[in-house]
Amino acid sequence: MEILVLGPVVVRAADTVIAVDRPLQRAALTCLALAKGLPVPDSRLAAGLWGDEARERPPQRLWNVISRLRATLGPHADAVERTAAGYRCTAIMPDLLAAEAAAGRMRAAQTAGEHAVVRAESAAALNYWRGSSLADVRTAPLALAEAQRLDAWRLELSVAGITAAIESGDAGEVVTELSRLVAAHPVHETLGRLHALALYRTGRQADALSGLDRLRRELAARLGVAPAEETVTLEQRVLRHDPQLRRSSSHGGGRTVDPDEGCVGCEIAAGTDLPGPVTSFLGREREMSALVRQLPEPATITLTGGPGCGKSRLALEAARAAARAGRRVVAVQLAAVRDANLVGQAIATVAGVEAAPGEELPELATELAGNLLLIDNAEHVADEVKAIVTELSAATPGLTTLITSQVPLGCHGEDVRPVGALDRRSSLALFADRAKISLDESTRDEAVRICATVDWLPLGIELAAGLTRTLSLSQLATRITDTMRLLVGGALYGGSDRHASLRIALDCSYQILDPATQSVLRGIGVFAGGFPPEAVAAVLPADLDADRIASAMAELEHRNLITVLTDGAYRRCTLLETVRDYAQSRLAAEGELAAARARHAQWCLDHVCAAIDTHGEGTAEGVAAIFAEWPNIAEALDRSPGTPAAATALRLAVAMDRPWLMRSWYTYAGRYYGPLLASTDISAADRADALSRWAFHWMMIGSLDEAADLLDEAATLIDPEDGGAVAVSVHYCRGCIDVERARYRQAVDTLRTAAEFARRTGNVQRESACIDACASAQLFAGDAQAAAENFRRAADLDRTMGDQHGLARGLSNLAKALAALGRTDEALAHAAESDDYAKRFDDRHILALTQQVRAGIAAAAADLDAAEVHCRTALTYMGDEIGTAEIDLADVLIERGELAEARALLDRVFGDSAHGQTTRLAAMPVSAALACAEGDFAASARIVEETTAAHAASGFGWPRYVERLAAVRRRLSDQAR
Repeated sequence: MEILVLGPVVVRAADTVIAVDRPLQRAALTCLALAKGLPVPDSRLAAGLWGDEARERPPQRLWNVISRLRATLGPHADAVERTAAGYRCTAIMPDLLAAEAAAGRMRAAQTAGEHAVVRAESAAALNYWRGSSLADVRTAPLALAEAQRLDAWRLELSVAGITAAIESGDAGEVVTELSRLVAAHPVHETLGRLHALALYRTGRQADALSGLDRLRRELAARLGVAPAEETVTLEQRVLRHDPQLRRSSSHGGGRTVDPDEGCVGCEIAAGTDLPGPVTSFLGREREMSALVRQLPEPATITLTGGPGCGKSRLALEAARAAARAGRRVVAVQLAAVRDANLVGQAIATVAGVEAAPGEELPELATELAGNLLLIDNAEHVADEVKAIVTELSAATPGLTTLITSQVPLGCHGEDVRPVGALDRRSSLALFADRAKISLDESTRDEAVRICATVDWLPLGIELAAGLTRTLSLSQLATRITDTMRLLVGGALYGGSDRHASLRIALDCSYQILDPATQSVLRGIGVFAGGFPPEAVAAVLPADLDADRIASAMAELEHRNLITVLTDGAYRRCTLLETVRDYAQSRLAAEGELAAARARHAQWCLDHVCAAIDTHGEGTAEGVAAIFAEWPNIAEALDRSPGTPAAATALRLAVAMDRPWLMRSWYTYAGRYYGPLLASTDISAADRADALSRWAFHWMMIGSLDEAADLLDEAATLIDPEDGGAVAVSVHYCRGCIDVERARYRQAVDTLRTAAEFARRTGNVQRESACIDACASAQLFAGDAQAAAENFRRAADLDRTMGDQHGLARGLSNLAKALAALGRTDEALAHAAESDDYAKRFDDRHILALTQQVRAGIAAAAADLDAAEVHCRTALTYMGDEIGTAEIDLADVLIERGELAEARALLDRVFGDSAHGQTTRLAAMPVSAALACAEGDFAASARIVEETTAAHAASGFGWPRYVERLAAVRRRLSDQAR
């Protein structure tokens, strides 16, 4: 008989569950089982069941419980027996025993420093838990004590696995789990330190320091103690950017890497450490030696060559040598980056730099000083890589850049190193190693024929070696030669001669597969940037069952056609671009490409919806989960216009709308709506919904006319007064445009209608957004008190939903209103809380707003130094976006007498804003102040008059700028006297 204890207690025998329904009997059986075969005295067992009350209960009560338990067990009653020392249970606890065995292996791996094994065994042990230990028998004191011990042990296993992950260089993969554990165990110092270290290694120094500060406060409040010395030391090292904190004790991590192309697992969101090799690196001794000698010096080196020549593996091995010598390596894989505009973002993400798209280079230049930057697979975005590398090389001291590309980039000073075929000796050694055979006189000639047929290219040799699992060497040599004659004499499926040898190897590998495995290989060709194994079924025809798919995937891995990245419980599959292109060509040849891409788009949509359902809308965890599959999502959005998948892809774009907004990807997101809406099979409701969302992106970049036109088009497709979700979006966006155009009364009415529609339909998130926008209109119109009340209402709704991004937005706006009311302490507290949320999403727009709140408070207190710092920080967050940050900085500079820069800032604002727009109305009082400071009092008086009229016409009353206008009037009045 078996008893499962790592979760609710389950009793079973021969895979049949035995129902022990009475809680007291189940608790007694569990207490006996936990003794692991030793007898339990009556007094101890009674105390374990009833606690202090056991002394008042007669022994017969215990005997009755055991008697009834044995009756419940029926034919398995002998598992509970009576001995002279007490009752004894012979049942085993297989889940606990298996977890303990895995933990033992984990501890041995910890001693040996094998982090990948630690992670794997930790995950294996944790996998036996089905919930809280002994969840349904905790009313028994003995069971409760054991449950608490098991839960503490479970946490220790988690900590061990997480520690190994961080030491392996995969801090980014455990940040979310650490956030959850820290929230559940706020005074667990080891967890707190690990969380801070993981945040720091993923480029989030401020969050790491904030977490350590929270840990200190929790320890003081809950336990009345100070942090341990290790915690204090870590905080000091984070503050001074100790370079040792970036380094791991191992570069292994247990990930598998493709033997030819190298770091296929380093996707955009991967960590900064190099994955370890799982196959030997053969050949290339001369090239490797030359690279290792040159890499310590600043240089730009490009390894060039066709597909399958092994340039990526050579670059990765050279980078590993540099890492072993103590140099930091940032390895970026660009194969999945389809948009050249995101190359900088890919490098920034891996380097741990948080910056908006297009604004990464200044911070990267600082972060990469003295580093080795490895950029793999650059040929399809060569122009953008050239521009970035050129700028980084000029601005980054001690930077070495190693690039792999099918063509040279043409950078100034670029050292181009062609990588060709392997020599004969290395080719035969590679083939023998991968085929796991020994070559002798009888087999050498056949191996030579095979390697020559694939032009001595490493990838071709790898694929050919995979065929030896099925074919004898003689059969393979004959088959691959016959295939060469067939393909070279034919059309090569439209391919070029330089790809002929790889096409031969791929065709041989494909033809030897059974039809179901061929179908799986074709289907997974639609994925970009890798995919989780459980996603495969979603892109395949429905007639393939799960077992057949699993068997096919194992076969494809066995034949080197896919790579499976493993790291404990983490598994992800990737295809080399050469294999992916081949799979897609086969899809097209079979007439399956459109259907497969439609299924892929649907899988992407399901992924986004599942992430929202699991983590909640507006949470950092949800956004991270969504963007983990960004290469696939971008692929679906790019490939779907004009195809049967367009309607699904449009719904995908709508589902992505809020994640895009949370990352301020306004321009980038807007590029998808137009092509998708050009399709004719989009329903009116879906079209109107997408148009309203597209309009909001236009509005956020200041293109108000374009946004209004889209809303007018959306309104023709629906009844704007029906109160449905699309009507809410249309009214909301119109109200926001009215706010920007300083039509405050109209905006308040429109947004109140939108909020009421949202409330009726139960859309709390949209209701909060409408109330928040309405409050902005009230603040700009001068009613700071009403604005503060509505901002607080919106924030309360967001807090109820757990909408972290909504809270970031709402609290920053509430801080702005409270500052206008003079409630500075409250304003600063809300600004700090807003920052905590905004940093989770890297929402630079909101971070800029809270900096402006601080700047305004500092300026009011005559602390111009602090005000200037806050304003300039806000400008760095805003990038090229023009707004009130320029106005506020100009105002501070006027007070400091730095009038030329103030004039330049205001000229930018006036050049970018239309007459009557809110930003322009805010800038006019500061412009009057500037004229006054320049001594042109007549111009200042004229601007005051124009400003007064403009404010009256629009109803503008934003206290911050109205008070500035009043101050200028007083200055002019004093001057006149």
